[in-house]
Amino acid sequence: MTGGRVVILGGTGKNFAAGMSGGIAYVWDPPQEFDRLCNKAIVDLMSVTNKQEMAWLRSTITDFFDETESAVGKRILMNWSETVQQFVKVLPRDYARVMAEEKKAKREGRVAHAEPTEAEVAAAGAVPDIEDIVAQVAKGAKLDKTRGFMKYPRVNEEQRAAKERLEDYEELARPETRYEDKTKFEIQTARCMDCGVPFCSSQHSGCPISNVIPKFNDLVFKGQMRDALDTLLLTNNFPEFTGRVCPAPCEGACTLGIQAPAVSIKTIECAIIDNGWEKGWVRPKEITHRTNMFISIIGSGPAGLAAADQLNKAGHTVTVYERAERIGGLLAYGIPNMKLDKKIVQRRVDLMAAEGVHFVTKAEVGVNVDVNLLMRNSHALLVATGACWPRDLPIGGRDLKGIFFAMDYLGAVAAGKVPEYLNAKGKKVVVIGGGDTGNDCIGTAMRQGAASVVSFEIMPEPPAERGAENPWPQWPKVMRVDYGHEEVKAVFGEDPRQFNTMSKEFVAHPDGSGAVAGIKTVQVAWEKDAATGKHALQEVPGSERLFEADMVFLAMGFMGPEKHLLDSLQVTTNRKGNINTPPNKYHTNIPRVYAAGDCRRGQSLVVWAINEGRQAARAIDHDLMRDTTLPVPGGIEREPVGPPHVHSLLKSKV
Repeated sequence: MTGGRVVILGGTGKNFAAGMSGGIAYVWDPPQEFDRLCNKAIVDLMSVTNKQEMAWLRSTITDFFDETESAVGKRILMNWSETVQQFVKVLPRDYARVMAEEKKAKREGRVAHAEPTEAEVAAAGAVPDIEDIVAQVAKGAKLDKTRGFMKYPRVNEEQRAAKERLEDYEELARPETRYEDKTKFEIQTARCMDCGVPFCSSQHSGCPISNVIPKFNDLVFKGQMRDALDTLLLTNNFPEFTGRVCPAPCEGACTLGIQAPAVSIKTIECAIIDNGWEKGWVRPKEITHRTNMFISIIGSGPAGLAAADQLNKAGHTVTVYERAERIGGLLAYGIPNMKLDKKIVQRRVDLMAAEGVHFVTKAEVGVNVDVNLLMRNSHALLVATGACWPRDLPIGGRDLKGIFFAMDYLGAVAAGKVPEYLNAKGKKVVVIGGGDTGNDCIGTAMRQGAASVVSFEIMPEPPAERGAENPWPQWPKVMRVDYGHEEVKAVFGEDPRQFNTMSKEFVAHPDGSGAVAGIKTVQVAWEKDAATGKHALQEVPGSERLFEADMVFLAMGFMGPEKHLLDSLQVTTNRKGNINTPPNKYHTNIPRVYAAGDCRRGQSLVVWAINEGRQAARAIDHDLMRDTTLPVPGGIEREPVGPPHVHSLLKSKV
């Protein structure tokens, strides 16, 4: 709240007034509970004693009752002499000071703050074209940070044209455009409202690692790019990854997004780190102390790399084991180059190696690396293998040739070792599954020259805007067009997605080759059970259809981590097949063995994997050293709660 007056005739939640910089609130508090619910850091609480205020309050409640016939309003008005004493006035201290200054200025015949003219008000309400704003700033006009969220439009990251980018596997965007036009960049940071309660940074509704978004936005606006980089790196080990592949839950929780397009947080983040690399500010740092503690990490995806980076900074000797030929896990093999250039991944791996992290490739623990030997040579072992067990589709014809799991396809393309049977050139491609992995299959098949691409999604088409059951600051479940969908439409004239479509049977080619030739489908409807509130799937009679297909990619998610390593380590799993740990903890049932990332929490986002790795590193450091200064989400160093986990007290044989 920044101005005006509000009357509240019901209970409030905790932390009321945490972001209240202006205005006045009158809270009816007959149970006298408001004092403990209110955040009094910047406000004062007082009784309503001024007769003019009492008259305004009574008049406002009377108008409210006349319009609504509220029983609460009626009770207050009928017992006014008593109920008026139950109101609490909430007044921000700075707001009170400004009002006092204006009152004094009026007495002395001065004008403390000139009121805007009608022309200024009209101009403030208009949203000019971004190029016009850039031109004005170039001529010396100053950006308005106070009202930037009202005056300036959102500008999305500039991407290459769909047909142009289909000619190669280079990144969708031109990286230099993120920060080469400094004016456009600063305009976007001027849109940030620096909210009192920044939901964008909240781990529960916004950023999983609690990036300090308003802070680095403000630093960018002020031109303090080095400080913005330092602020970003406090919470995020790899912003060059998240700035490219994260779906940006922070933007879904942006307060501005309630009534206007959200601040371009993801693009700002990526521009900060790209500029930092370009300027040479991101370089290896010397680790000045070593603890003589040896830690092994299995898996080099975002969780394993984040844990390795944090533990190395804490002075431990860290070795990361990766079964593939390149370090990066999902970042190297699961995300196509057009979304995340592999040179960017390798650049970060090289920096970590220069800082002292050891990497071992072609090392599959439990196969060519002995688990028992690894345990004997480690003070702690972290499993960060991801969730690589794909969900299958056991329907008729599943054993036909030409049906592949999505990650087998994407991994082969990323490795540069594509056998002919995985080349989609000239083929009719069907992708089953509508998530990021499915879209990546679409984009990859288009670059290989597919004759057609269709995607099946069993869920209904999302709405264009948030529904009532999906309020801010939840992640907005709305219709989106990703790069793969855009590319198919640019070439074939229509969106590839078939919603409410369920696969019933794979159809064999009539030549007897054993290859797939099509898929029989049926349309489905989702009906809500009035008793349970759950939606049930119902097939629509007469909606059967046959889609031609030479290649089918199954992109329906993952069931959990692969089992052979877990069996050799003897760690337990939960009912979902993920490694079992206590709630919000990272140690397993086996002493000195920890888990982090998708293998522990299930299939999720890269940014969640980074958070998992960071917090698992904190737990390991705490257990080994009986203390830790590694931060919690938000980059804050917090004192550990409770004693080290008992596993840390069991001596290893290093």
